[in-house]
Amino acid sequence: MSFLSSLSQYVAGVADSVAGLALSPRRVPPSRHRSAEESQQQPQSSAATMRGFPRVLPTEGASALNARRRTLDCLAPATPPRRGGSLRVPRNLPPEKPTMAFCKRRLSWPEVDNTVNSGVQDTDGSYFESFTALSWRQENRRLAALRLAEARAERPPPAPQDLGLPSVSAQLSHKEHEHLYTEVLYCIENAVGAPAPDGQFAAYKEEVIEYARRAFKVSPEVHARALRAAGSERPPTVVLGCAVMEADGLEAKDANGFSDPYCMLGIQPASLPASPRASEDEGRKHGFRLSFKRRDGRQQRDSLGRLPARYIRATSVRPHTLSPKWNETFKFDIDDISSDVLHLDIWDHDDESSVLDAVSRLNEVRGVRGLGRFFKQVCQSARQGSQDDFLGCVNIPLREIPSTGVEAWYKLDARSQRSSVQGRIRLRLWLSAREAGRHDDDNWQQVRQHERLFGVLLAHEVETASNVTNEGAESDSHTWEGDLCGAAQTLLHQHAVQGDLSSLQAAIARFAAACRLNSEAPLDPKYMFKLLNELERAWCASEALVGGGSGDAGACASRDEERWLADCFGEFVERALHQLRLHRDLYPVLHHLSLNKLEYLLRCLNQLSQMKAFWRCCPFSKEMRSEIVASLRKGTAEWYEALCAQDTESERGEDLVNLITLVQIDLQQGLTYYHPLFETTNNVPYFNVVFTQIDKMVSEDVKQCVEVWISEGWCGVAEEDCYDEHGNAVCSVVSAKTLPFEVLAAVRELCTAASPAPLAHAPHAPHAPHDPPPQLLEAYQWFEPLIDRWLAVTKTMALQRVRAAVELDRPVDGEHIVKHSTSSVDTVACLYHMRLVWRAIGGAEEGTIGGSVRLLEAACATALHYADLVHGALADQGYYENHGQNKTTEEICTIVNNLEYVRRSLSEYDDEHIANDENSRQLVRGALGTLECRSMRAAVPLAVRARPPLRKAVFHLAWSPDSLPTQQAITPLLEFLDQHLSSLNTWLLPRAFTRSLAACWNAVLKEVSNQADSGGAEKPRVYHHRLKEALDLLAEFFHAEGKGLPMSEVHNTEWKRLEQRMQYHQAPTEELLELWLEDRLAEQARTPMPSPYGSILIRVYFNHDSLCVEILSARDVIPLDPNGLSDPFVVIELLPKRLFPKTHEQTTNVQKKTLNPVWDECFEFSVSLESCRSPQATLALSVWDRDVLTADDFAGEAFVPLARAPGVHSHAPPDPLRPVELPLMQLHDRGHPILQILESRTTDKLALDFVKKQKLRFAE
Repeated sequence: MSFLSSLSQYVAGVADSVAGLALSPRRVPPSRHRSAEESQQQPQSSAATMRGFPRVLPTEGASALNARRRTLDCLAPATPPRRGGSLRVPRNLPPEKPTMAFCKRRLSWPEVDNTVNSGVQDTDGSYFESFTALSWRQENRRLAALRLAEARAERPPPAPQDLGLPSVSAQLSHKEHEHLYTEVLYCIENAVGAPAPDGQFAAYKEEVIEYARRAFKVSPEVHARALRAAGSERPPTVVLGCAVMEADGLEAKDANGFSDPYCMLGIQPASLPASPRASEDEGRKHGFRLSFKRRDGRQQRDSLGRLPARYIRATSVRPHTLSPKWNETFKFDIDDISSDVLHLDIWDHDDESSVLDAVSRLNEVRGVRGLGRFFKQVCQSARQGSQDDFLGCVNIPLREIPSTGVEAWYKLDARSQRSSVQGRIRLRLWLSAREAGRHDDDNWQQVRQHERLFGVLLAHEVETASNVTNEGAESDSHTWEGDLCGAAQTLLHQHAVQGDLSSLQAAIARFAAACRLNSEAPLDPKYMFKLLNELERAWCASEALVGGGSGDAGACASRDEERWLADCFGEFVERALHQLRLHRDLYPVLHHLSLNKLEYLLRCLNQLSQMKAFWRCCPFSKEMRSEIVASLRKGTAEWYEALCAQDTESERGEDLVNLITLVQIDLQQGLTYYHPLFETTNNVPYFNVVFTQIDKMVSEDVKQCVEVWISEGWCGVAEEDCYDEHGNAVCSVVSAKTLPFEVLAAVRELCTAASPAPLAHAPHAPHAPHDPPPQLLEAYQWFEPLIDRWLAVTKTMALQRVRAAVELDRPVDGEHIVKHSTSSVDTVACLYHMRLVWRAIGGAEEGTIGGSVRLLEAACATALHYADLVHGALADQGYYENHGQNKTTEEICTIVNNLEYVRRSLSEYDDEHIANDENSRQLVRGALGTLECRSMRAAVPLAVRARPPLRKAVFHLAWSPDSLPTQQAITPLLEFLDQHLSSLNTWLLPRAFTRSLAACWNAVLKEVSNQADSGGAEKPRVYHHRLKEALDLLAEFFHAEGKGLPMSEVHNTEWKRLEQRMQYHQAPTEELLELWLEDRLAEQARTPMPSPYGSILIRVYFNHDSLCVEILSARDVIPLDPNGLSDPFVVIELLPKRLFPKTHEQTTNVQKKTLNPVWDECFEFSVSLESCRSPQATLALSVWDRDVLTADDFAGEAFVPLARAPGVHSHAPPDPLRPVELPLMQLHDRGHPILQILESRTTDKLALDFVKKQKLRFAE
């Protein structure tokens, strides 16, 4: 064969080999590096070909690697240009970060379609749904009751007569009515006093008469007759009341700098006789002592004419003061109010017999003779030189006194222009009238008449306002608010003035009239509250005036007035308490102004409890707060009995549920609206009082119903026969009976309403929390027998439904939901219904541990039964044996999600029902662990299916050209992982996806580890450096910036082991040997004494220029000869060899047939101190058994770090030296990474010799 033919055959062979390797000078780049034209020209890859992978991968093995690299090196140009599709990229461009779409999931997407319906509910008559409907059924009842209560609360309150409120007629008889009207006209005709300064009580006479006619509703004939009768009557006598209060700033007339002042006052008639010396006295003020003067030693007397004695009064003397206080009252009959004047003198009392004494006898003067004797006494007093000093006078025309009276300070005037006085005096003046035959102090009849008059006027005002409202007023602007018109006020004022009624008497009369009218038809409580305040103010003012500030109220009112007022108080309180009993109907919470009326009614009762007048007139009355509480209790009982009386034809318990719901609504409204009013006004805990009464009555009714259900054997389910049109039984249908639980749920809501409510429920004022009574809180205990029966039946029904759900199972398709089927939804629905019903009946809060355990047993049995059914079906299909080959990936995801969805639903029982019971915790945790194991086992085929393409991608990464950067070489692997994991993330539930992500990560680590151990012997540093970089990129990929696996799971044990192997692969053999030595030292430190292979006793120290090793003895060496003994000897060597290159191993003598040999031999090694101080310097001791015919047997080894030996780490003298006992060890880990890596280095003689040597030391 010629040379050319041989060469052609060789070239053809090389070409065939290259074609067999399927290598080309241009690698096929990943799809994202191709242009659009190239992508269109390339044919579609098969399903097995992954996006981004090269079309052909090299065969594993060193020869293939060498051929591939030689081919690529020959074909690659020296300076390759940048061309489309090339894997080479400029060094200055940053590597692209792979997209991590697998970790993106829209949080708004629903995970599972809970609304899917497989029809499994029809198999048991919707047993669970019926009990779950308890909550919304109760909510519907509550809303219906709330609408009913709101409609009732918005309606105007009914008339008091319709509610049974007693009514007492306040009408006068015809004769009394006409007589009172005549008295009113008489009062109007004889009005007293000037108009008030502020224009009050200034109505015209005709206006007042017309108002009185309308108020009394009299006919014109009766009005004319009464007017004539009033005009024919004799006018009453006008009486002036004068209260001398105090004076201030008087002139000092005595030697001690003070005065002894007293007052003389009287009525100066309109026609006094003229004085003979009138011209001389012009400009002088009239005085009671002005007529008596000493002149030229003779007594001159001006003629006074007739001066009625009753017109002059005198106060008492206040000694030694310039600011006297008298507080004395006087009354004078007036003849002509238009011209008479009130005259008052203030004198300084000087001796015992003075003008004061004479004036004091003036009351005894009768006729002209008596008046002459009075003048004689005054003249004699003047001749004796006993002259009182004048301090000032005041003249007040009576026509200027208003009808309302006046109280003011008056400046004192002098008698003439030559006199000088100072100071002022405070007077209170008022006018009244007295008919003939009536005593001044007896006005009881006038008080009663004033009460009747006020009643007539008040009834007229209320009726007028009511008529205006009934005629179509759209608002309450025309409602009478308690203000009388001007004519009525003028009439009442004149009647009180002419009757000489005090402010207290007028207040008593008006309150009595209002109480009498309130008994017939309730008045506005706000007006009653106003009258009570006026009465209390008048009482306190009268008490202060009469008692002089001492607090003595005995003379405030007469005995008749006190008895009358006591009757009015009692009548008003009785009426108010009766209204409180009916407060739900009289004062609906949502009707305008009703709560305002209730508030003022309560304020009236509170005002009564604090009034001095009330306790003075009713000293033996009960405390108002206790009266209100008793009224609320009685009213609540009557209201509840009225609700119970409304019988219906509903099933037993249905009426009770509705009743409890109505009661709950009433309590909530009472807590919101009524409670703040009662608590802030009278400190009455309304809610506590009402709930206490409700609790007692509801508890009795509930207990009776429960006893009936227990006796009937209620268990939550019943079979009912279905009949055809002929009345024949066709089939039986299972139906749920939920009434007992509805009652229990209603009772719990009622108790919840009794718990402390937030302050937002009290818009008027915050209230203190109220502890509910204990009876209804024990309701759960009454229902426990029924609950136990329900739990037993529910467990059976749940297992039946799970079996039916598995039989009716079908996949659920939908957008943006994970893969699942109807069986898991139905199973989870059972668990959800059981938990929801348990919470609704209060089992989670009030149930016993036994009840919670039974519920957990039912829930766990349901979940595990579903898992068993799914597992059994998969096992029958051979799912686990063939790794799910008969299932698609979507079907596998459906199975995994079903089990995970059930497990997640069961986990919700973990914290809610376990509490502190260890048995319950173990029960639930065990069931959860079983479900998780089933789910993980079902998910194993997902990882198995990904292994072949994953192995292929990792192989491509490992054997890619050295010139290709790691960031680009790993791109196909990352694209495959992203595509694979994105599908799983879309199809799996989050927890199931996290488990699959962790399994995929472990598979990646496994494949990378296999690639790291399978090749790279020729260039280990480059090869494994790339794998190390790829491993870091993969860790970042699976972490996905915190959205994937946490770093604690990414850096797991397998990752640490692989990273260590990478470091071992990149390390040279000498470094690996030192790492092996460190590992043996660490293992020796962990080995306890005594060791199973015995121990050795040695002494090591550095002396001068040599290391001394004394092998003393060993004990409990393992027997290696057939006779049960050994022939041990010790081999001593210094490691590593790079520190001790010139030393050789030394051996002790052989000790025959012993397990506790004693050598007591010393060996010296000529080494430097610096070598011994190295941290890697180690003394290795290996114990062997000497055999003659066969190789020696390994018994154990020990190591001593020389850096710690005496004489090495310190310069202390070696003696005395303490021997060291070391445990003997043998090798156990045949797959140790260092040994495996060293064994893979087939061309390294040092590595192979070391591995061969270590293999002899493995324990058998």
